[in-house]
Amino acid sequence: MKNKILKIITFLVFGIGLSQTPISLETAIDKAFKNNLNLKSGALKINYQEKMKNSAVVIDPLNISAEIGQMNSFYVDNKFSVNQTIRLPKFYSAQKTLLLEEWKNSLLNLDLQKWQLKREISLIYNELNYFDGKKKLLKKADSIFTQYFQRADLRLKKGESNLLEKATAENLRSQAEMQLKALEKDREIAIQKLSFLINDGNLYQNENSKYEILNFETLDVNYAGNPLVLKQLEQEKNIQNAKLQTEKAKLNPTFNIGYNNMSMYGNGADNKFYERSARFHSGMIGVGLPIFNSAQKSVIEAQKVNQQIAENNYQLGLVNLKNQYLQNFGQFQKLNDEVSYYQKTGLQNSESILKTGNNQFYNGEINYLEWTLLVTQSFDIQNKYIDRLKELNDKIIELNALRN
Repeated sequence: MKNKILKIITFLVFGIGLSQTPISLETAIDKAFKNNLNLKSGALKINYQEKMKNSAVVIDPLNISAEIGQMNSFYVDNKFSVNQTIRLPKFYSAQKTLLLEEWKNSLLNLDLQKWQLKREISLIYNELNYFDGKKKLLKKADSIFTQYFQRADLRLKKGESNLLEKATAENLRSQAEMQLKALEKDREIAIQKLSFLINDGNLYQNENSKYEILNFETLDVNYAGNPLVLKQLEQEKNIQNAKLQTEKAKLNPTFNIGYNNMSMYGNGADNKFYERSARFHSGMIGVGLPIFNSAQKSVIEAQKVNQQIAENNYQLGLVNLKNQYLQNFGQFQKLNDEVSYYQKTGLQNSESILKTGNNQFYNGEINYLEWTLLVTQSFDIQNKYIDRLKELNDKIIELNALRN
């Protein structure tokens, strides 16, 4: 594992040293669910809360004391006492309920972490698909501009053109090369992000496939909120209520029971003489009343405020979820219209512009400046299409995540 991590670091610094394994989105998510460090922490939290459930009934320590001295007469006697404080069952029941609710919350938190991880991996995977589509377009542009540069250089040597045409061609080619290099660096960063989330020591890339619109579920403007997120917010309300009941239970009286064993050397009240070996027994029972409870009542009132905060957070979370969904839904509709235009009309126009421009330029019907404008316009249309397609897929991922 250490060697693989070192290879990944070498890849990030130098771009070499570790092969990239193609992986499907579904497999990437499955592997991440098994190896992701955040999920491991969430599972450990569940284990912690599972063990804590057994700590609800915590009995106060048994108090054992001893005395020696002139307790009954001039002679020295000794005394042993055992005392135990016990709370009412309601207190332990409240503690148990609180620990149970916190355990349930840890289960929901792990589900939320999985939900967030799936969303994050889906976005990165879409980004890698976008880079592949962008790379194909840039390579196409690089090939055309390279041919144009070679033609302009040859025409300059023959005296058929001026230096400006060659400089224009070289600038177009250089821009395509720089964009390709920058794209490759961005792709390496995305691969590192994906591999970090999967966390099994390997370096993963997306599977090569046609870049197109992702599948999405039926969209509905009457969105009621993400069930998983709402469950977690509801569970937080349950926890705060359980804490309130626990604090209230602290106002209940406690009971104290005890046993005493004492010697009494000398004459007793019955005018009998008792040796040191004689032992006398007594029992004790007492009640602890929380008379000075103003501080605890303040804690209870403060906990009631926490209840209100939890309720407000639930309402706020519901509003935020609906707001996020409606915003993403509106952006989805706008982007979907744009992408549909490019697929039906824009891309065809782009190819027509490129093909016509090349034919007219090589036939001498237009000059290089006019050709440059036409080719730039053609690639600008294709660039915008790929950019909008990525944005559309991002919105689909967000909407699917908000629903599931």
